[in-house]
Amino acid sequence: MPLSADLIVENASILTMDPDTPRAEAIAIRDGEIIAIADRATVLEHKGPGTRVIDAERGSVVPGFIEAHMHLFAGAAELDHLQLMGIHGFDALCDAVRHYAAKRPDLSVLQAQGADYTILSATERVSRHHLDRILPDRPFVMAAPDHHTMWANTKALELAGLLRGKRLGPGNEIVMGDDGLASGELREGEAFGPLIALAGEDRVRLGLATGGEPDPKPTPAEQASDRAIM
Repeated sequence: MPLSADLIVENASILTMDPDTPRAEAIAIRDGEIIAIADRATVLEHKGPGTRVIDAERGSVVPGFIEAHMHLFAGAAELDHLQLMGIHGFDALCDAVRHYAAKRPDLSVLQAQGADYTILSATERVSRHHLDRILPDRPFVMAAPDHHTMWANTKALELAGLLRGKRLGPGNEIVMGDDGLASGELREGEAFGPLIALAGEDRVRLGLATGGEPDPKPTPAEQASDRAIM
């Protein structure tokens, strides 16, 4: 006797991901596992007294997608940032940043995402001096695709209090230049957290992530802005 299913979805157009039988009409599930996927008559053999049956009304049924590394709040906020994926070379970076800056005079800090580690070239590392040539008078920061490194211009480093470096915990680094000042490259969250906080988008999450309170403490207006983003 066939096993009784907990759930049967019938009258469906099911994408099976099986090249030999790419489509099916019904699916039976027991204890969270698929026990049958076939035509309606075959699957209904698994119907028992406690089986829940859903009529899909010829709707599509596809495998579920599981996003295992989504940062929902930060990811949503970043949709409004300049996107640099596919940008390579100083001139292309300069054009993209200046165009974005001209469109967004309202932003206190200009932020960009998706800056490849070789965005300038395979051998040249980004420094604050490159970014100063692009945008000297407004704070600008850009993040690598893996979110483990950010680069900032001098204006942003000054406002965040990072230009002369800062003692950080293990694994975090403000890369220093030969002149004794920050080069503009910051590695890991404790290093670039003050830059993110400048923008007023992530203060509350920053405090929770570091196990302490944001410094300076966000004002009521800034907390309201954070809640609006969430």
